[in-house]
Amino acid sequence: MEKQFNKEDRLMKSLLNEAGTEKPSGDFKSRIMMKVEARNAEIQPYKPLISKSVWWTIAAVFAISMIGVFYMNSDISFAGFTGYLDFEFPHLFDMPKINLSRTMQYAIAFVALFFLQVPFLKRFMDREYRL
Repeated sequence: MEKQFNKEDRLMKSLLNEAGTEKPSGDFKSRIMMKVEARNAEIQPYKPLISKSVWWTIAAVFAISMIGVFYMNSDISFAGFTGYLDFEFPHLFDMPKINLSRTMQYAIAFVALFFLQVPFLKRFMDREYRL
């Protein structure tokens, strides 16, 4: 076994001696440094991952849904303000009562947050480390 490796080793040494080594040109280092400096000069200004308009949309949807849940589950009537209009929401569908432990609620919330973050982080990483 050792003999075979010695034979291959001698063959590789002879091939490398025949091929020789390449010498880089005199300005090789300066050309590389110029490319590195040019690449580092492309600093982009900071842009937030989620824009202001998206944050406002998220806040509006959240506020509207909270107001809707409040009015659907309350017995508030606007009969005093408008005698002929009735703003009570019809209960077209009854939501079943689901009792989950606090640990399960946290688990569901963190998994939902994880799946929500993955597309944003992937897009951010793709933009940030584009080659």
